[in-house]
Amino acid sequence: MSSEVVFNLEYLTRLEESARTLESTPQQRSEMMFKAQREVDAYLEQLSLDHPTGWVIPPKETQGQDKLVQPGQYQVQSGPNQVQSGPDQVQSGRGPHETEPLPIQENGVSIDEVLRDFSRIGNEMEREGHPGHMAYVPGNSTAPAAIGDFLAASFNPYSLNVASCRRAVKMQQMIVQWVGRLFGYPSACAGNLTSGGTVATMVAMTTARDHKVPRSKDYSRSVLYLSELTHDGVAKCLSTLGMREAVVRKVPVDDKYRMDVNILRKFIENDVQNNLLPFLVVATTGTTDVGSVDPVPAIRAVATQYNMWLHVDACYGGFFVLCNSAKHLFEGVETADSIAVDPHKGLYAPFGTGLVLVRNGTLLRNSNTRQHGNYMQDQLTNPEDWNPEDLTFEQSAHFRAPRVLLPLQLYGVATFRDALQEKLELAKYLYLRLKGQAHIQVVEPVLSTVLFRIPGVSDNTNRALLREITTDGRFFITTTTVKGVLYLRVIIFCYRTHRQDVDVFINKVKDAVVKMELPEVEFCHAG
Repeated sequence: MSSEVVFNLEYLTRLEESARTLESTPQQRSEMMFKAQREVDAYLEQLSLDHPTGWVIPPKETQGQDKLVQPGQYQVQSGPNQVQSGPDQVQSGRGPHETEPLPIQENGVSIDEVLRDFSRIGNEMEREGHPGHMAYVPGNSTAPAAIGDFLAASFNPYSLNVASCRRAVKMQQMIVQWVGRLFGYPSACAGNLTSGGTVATMVAMTTARDHKVPRSKDYSRSVLYLSELTHDGVAKCLSTLGMREAVVRKVPVDDKYRMDVNILRKFIENDVQNNLLPFLVVATTGTTDVGSVDPVPAIRAVATQYNMWLHVDACYGGFFVLCNSAKHLFEGVETADSIAVDPHKGLYAPFGTGLVLVRNGTLLRNSNTRQHGNYMQDQLTNPEDWNPEDLTFEQSAHFRAPRVLLPLQLYGVATFRDALQEKLELAKYLYLRLKGQAHIQVVEPVLSTVLFRIPGVSDNTNRALLREITTDGRFFITTTTVKGVLYLRVIIFCYRTHRQDVDVFINKVKDAVVKMELPEVEFCHAG
């Protein structure tokens, strides 16, 4: 026996009154936007070496870091109190000025209180986009990209299916095809905007797996070849792809920090003799440690000989292909089976913007085609449409195209080309200036990453140099270890970083070396 359905009109009316709070008026939206923009402006003003509080990381004296630590333990930005706790807790120590975020409550608070709480993040973060942020691969975002995100969230189309919003799909396809042409791909290529380089790589690797290793029983004897400088996100993808048992070979790099193709070939020959299945090799055009570029044509030749998939990781270096002086570095990329590149790096989009390209788009589609549920059986579809949802595992994804497209449309490609070329020139400028300094060994840059160190001293002494350079928080650099040697690593990538900022940094290095009172030696350089 079915129960009686009870309906209360007064109750429904009260619910409607509360729910309508979500339907903001033009005046309310204007007020929120005005106040939010005021907070944004106050933060962006601090992204300058000249601003009184224009640090990129909190100054060391506020973090209690006053002693050297052992290799592998040194963290420039973390505090002294490491909290060992569960996944509901932040794992690093709290700084002296940090506060807990405004809690989620049953009843709302004013926009002023919300923005006041959110804006504290500007004092409790590595300030991405600061001209002194020269660590990792710093993120940047432009005003048009932020407006693009605002428009995407406000219009909120389902952007992965032509039937839902053809124009949104066309915007995304236009970006993908434009990037494909940059690398010399044919029009038959296909791809997608993703949440980042790792997801872009995972989509490409999924396609490689399905094409080269169609039977899961062969996963355990499948072999993936990387260089010792390949980004760690590549190997991480194997677990997500269900290929945790696959073999990973890390190929040494040569004296130019490029994958050694002769050793690659020997690894493959040995694996074939041992009844293993070489299926994928990853070349990098712009390693994150050094900025080196692997010899793609030679790697392509080996991949072709052994019927392997060639994937190119261009996440950091890829958009330098816009620059005439760097185009030769991308020779052979047009022959790769897939490419991953990050607009949130070279096109200065917000974090969460990667892009995958597969040369034979049909292979990508075969690995991702969606079979709609019955609830969508009335949707008007055309099998000729290449829907983004059929080119990735994502479905309800953010409409990412505006954050990439609006800046390109507003500023033009030439502006981005010039900004990236400026970074290449600044890296050469830094290299030449440091090359002439006593006590400094410096590696010649390929892209916009410069490595340097004090030779003939301990790693702790070089870490002391790092700490002296970064102690006031105006610059943020880190160390890396390449071929067993520890270097201080500088990456010039932020569009706000210009020659005057590099000059300040150079003086920081010179003053730090003088303060360390090292014995007089002839200057030296590497590379």
